[in-house]
Amino acid sequence: MASVSLLKSGILCFKLLDENSAPRMLRLLAWPILCGMLFVLTSCSNFDKEFTVYSANTTIEVYTDGSAFVSEHFDILVKKAENYGGVYVDIPQRFTDASGGVHWRDFELAAARRDGIDEYYFIENNVPGYSVYIGTEHCKGCSADLLTGVTKIQIAYWLGRLVRQEGDREVLFLPAYMGRVHGQGAKKTLALKLPPGGTVRPSQQDRAAAYDITRSATNEILVSIPVGKADRKLPDIEIEYPAGTFMIVTNGDRVRWWLSDHLLPSISILGPLIASLFVLIRLGQSWRLPAPSIAVDSKKTESISPALAAYVFWNWKPDAAKAAFMASVCHLATKRLLRISGLGENAEASDLSARQVRKKGKVARARWYGLPAVTRSVFGRIEGERPVNDRRTVVYGLYGFEPDLHQIVAEEYRKVRGGADRAALKTSATILVLGIATAYLSGLLIFSAAICGTLLISLIAVMALRHPERFSGPTDFRHVIGTYFGLPALLILSLGYIGMTEVISEQRPYLVAILLHVVGIIGVLAMLRIPTSKQRQMRNNILSLHRYFHGEIDGPPMSIECYEHHLPFAVALGVEQCWTQRFNLWQESEKMDAYAPDWRISS
Repeated sequence: MASVSLLKSGILCFKLLDENSAPRMLRLLAWPILCGMLFVLTSCSNFDKEFTVYSANTTIEVYTDGSAFVSEHFDILVKKAENYGGVYVDIPQRFTDASGGVHWRDFELAAARRDGIDEYYFIENNVPGYSVYIGTEHCKGCSADLLTGVTKIQIAYWLGRLVRQEGDREVLFLPAYMGRVHGQGAKKTLALKLPPGGTVRPSQQDRAAAYDITRSATNEILVSIPVGKADRKLPDIEIEYPAGTFMIVTNGDRVRWWLSDHLLPSISILGPLIASLFVLIRLGQSWRLPAPSIAVDSKKTESISPALAAYVFWNWKPDAAKAAFMASVCHLATKRLLRISGLGENAEASDLSARQVRKKGKVARARWYGLPAVTRSVFGRIEGERPVNDRRTVVYGLYGFEPDLHQIVAEEYRKVRGGADRAALKTSATILVLGIATAYLSGLLIFSAAICGTLLISLIAVMALRHPERFSGPTDFRHVIGTYFGLPALLILSLGYIGMTEVISEQRPYLVAILLHVVGIIGVLAMLRIPTSKQRQMRNNILSLHRYFHGEIDGPPMSIECYEHHLPFAVALGVEQCWTQRFNLWQESEKMDAYAPDWRISS
């Protein structure tokens, strides 16, 4: 379709037009109407080869409410049989008034015709205003939509806010039309139908050398621009009226105009601002550490598995897998679901009574499924080992189980977090919507998508090189095509589009804002890796439990039940010998018999 390629060249050509236009005219309210006459085709280099502008005629009827109805007619010679099948008419709506304020004009398309017949059209956004494509949906390889010879293009539209207040006078701004039409020094005429009582302000520039102004009637002015150089600069037309000529502006109009003037800058700033506030709030919460515990509460350890305690205590290092596995084995033993010979690496397991538990009644099954998921998974690994004399070496079950163990524990850690972080997801979605709106209104939607696509594909490539195991999976035909051909093709298309598309000076600040939106989304999603208050409190409880095992803080009074309940956590934290030593000292002080638990395999 022609619309994709036309949009790229429209931005490029408009930049050239903007750089060659008169600086004074860029400050006019009439600048939108002037640039409505500027054609942008598929590429600046192809326009002169495919088309020639013969003449341009415009009629503007200004009403007492400060709006105007504009009708533009262009005579174009189609020179080549192969062409893009249509043209762009740029109608910028931004202008800078005498005080330096930037304003946005209202625009409403009324008609788009070719040779007197309604034609297909679509409207694209850009920072200065709109680009209206008039022609047929087309591709470069298709048969020509515009036949060779002269064709007529007509566009009609409404414009608003063409009047500004200067003291006790009202000034209507109108342009010197068609100073250049896409590099063509064609003949141009402009007919102005104005409210009576206006006086044309004298210009400091030599108007006679640029164009002729004649009054064809009391309220009509005719402007004639002869054939001239493509880069000539023409003075503006300012018509002064006494106060009260035009309709009084209401407060509602002022509010609506202010919103339209500041919409694009506001949303371009709002997204990064929301992201910054969210990140600062989350960082502030993470810096506020929970108060250290002065005593251990056993109930707080019942809600987490010993394996999770091991991973959290050892900061999710790979070495934590062995501690988490052995802690789960000890947990199974203290729950009387198997018997073990010890807590070291050479420990053996036997008498896997969990097999019978799962076959018994509802109470027994509730006992089994009441265990953490990671503990049940560890039992399954041990159960799958080949026994020797009804004994299984415990550590053999860990080999190759580390990734699955880490994933199961990580899922439990996410549940402690409290489910999905809806605040972060809603914030990132809001920033995404604001970024898309900024890209759409600034005419950078496809350009921004190309940049994001390039960054995403590059990130995937880097992750695949650093962690190839994460991308290992089924290698069917579609997977191979998508990975080795689809992604490189998308990367080449994105880079090609970025390289062929030039961003005009007015779009550059908004491109920076769009990139800041992307950075903001990444920053907000990165906050998902920062522990929440529940997770920080859980880690604080585990650290307190470690101090309790060393006798540094108070906790539950020692008993056989207390020892067995906390033993899996002592294994997870690597202090099972210290905890057992405290238990033995307590036994001696209580003059108790030797401790011989039924979950230990006797020598």
